[in-house]
Amino acid sequence: MEKSKLAAFSASLIQAFPMVNDHPDIAGLLRDPQILQCLGEALSAEYANADVTKIVAAEARGPVLGALVAKFLHAGLVLIRKDGRNHPGSDIRITSGETWTGHEVEFQSRSFDLDKNDRVLIVDDWATTGNTIRVAKEFIIQSGATYVGASVIVNKAESSTLDDLGITWLVRFDDLV
Repeated sequence: MEKSKLAAFSASLIQAFPMVNDHPDIAGLLRDPQILQCLGEALSAEYANADVTKIVAAEARGPVLGALVAKFLHAGLVLIRKDGRNHPGSDIRITSGETWTGHEVEFQSRSFDLDKNDRVLIVDDWATTGNTIRVAKEFIIQSGATYVGASVIVNKAESSTLDDLGITWLVRFDDLV
């Protein structure tokens, strides 16, 4: 997606973003077929030439968005599940720092889903503390793969978090509320 088209799409997201109880509603955004049609391309725009081989996405909404990006980039999709969820073969467990909920979360994944030849992009809906993305990045590193960056719809993170994790985003939270 060329930069002018990406900027126009991001501006349209700001106008179209549904609100529930004065809060931006990602699930509501996914109901819009025109937006859904463009999300994969928009989230992958900065990485179109990065030779991404796998997308890593943490539940809950990450896998939905990750699948859109994986399809667009012709990459595989690797899931990271929250502890207690069925994930056969999971052999890596990583506990996050405090997430947006104010609590640590334990995530699980599988070491055989990535290898040293993979170039990996993380996809999620939000970046707030960056701690879910940090967990996903740690999983990538433990697997011997190369971390390319992260792409999210909504940026609510500090600039130091964005820089530290190489996060690209489509809209700022402050532009939605």
